[in-house]
Amino acid sequence: MRIALCSYSQKEKETALLMKLGKVDRFDNGVFCTYAMQRDGPYDAVVVMEDGARGMNFCMSIRGYSRDVPLLWISDQAEFEPQSRRMQADTFLVKPVTEYQLREAVSRLLQGKRGSNESERSLHEKEKHHAREGLAADS
Repeated sequence: MRIALCSYSQKEKETALLMKLGKVDRFDNGVFCTYAMQRDGPYDAVVVMEDGARGMNFCMSIRGYSRDVPLLWISDQAEFEPQSRRMQADTFLVKPVTEYQLREAVSRLLQGKRGSNESERSLHEKEKHHAREGLAADS
């Protein structure tokens, strides 16, 4: 499982917990996360751990690239919950979030979307393969 953690701060405790569920890549910028998805294929889940407008910007970057990647947004401001629905975040949690809540939310995302992301990843791999063949044929 590949999980992207989007946050401006380190989040050591949350990163360690997410690492029990899969490989975690941390990004302090939504653009870097979308670039990684373009380069390496979609993540099995993206977890945004940023409050308010910063979190919304992360979500907008992710959704601008993919409507299919499972997205969890964790914020300290409950009033952003309507924006999370508008941006099609799969889950929105309000801090403080317990270890159990985080683990369960991510597990549900991984279970609910696993099939669609696997097919999306294999499609991405095929596209990369065809692009390499095309470049080789042009040489």
